[in-house]
Amino acid sequence: MTLQEIEQGLKLHEERFARIDTEHEQRFKRIEDNLVVQGEILNRIDQRLERMAARVESHDQQLSLMQSAMTSLSSAVGNLSSTVEAQGQQLTLMQSAMTSLFQRMDAFIQGLERGNGDTPAGGPR
Repeated sequence: MTLQEIEQGLKLHEERFARIDTEHEQRFKRIEDNLVVQGEILNRIDQRLERMAARVESHDQQLSLMQSAMTSLSSAVGNLSSTVEAQGQQLTLMQSAMTSLFQRMDAFIQGLERGNGDTPAGGPR
């Protein structure tokens, strides 16, 4: 092998290394660009996740308020039911008293119609 052949071989190797370096730089640039894009995507996903977590927390708070309102409403319905039942009993008692009063008034009126209470007025004595 001559010096000229060795120099030619070295020159070919340098050219190959230069092409390889250029290819690697291009690949690294694409990888770097892909990493930037993936970073942006992850950032957007993280922001969406934070917004979703805030919404879930807000919904949990609203659910707690609704549960509290339902508990209060249930208690109010129970109280109303007790009141209606008590008023129903009082109404039954009042109807009974009214029936008794009407019976006494009828007996009183019938007694007046009979005169002294033995026979009806205008009838035989």
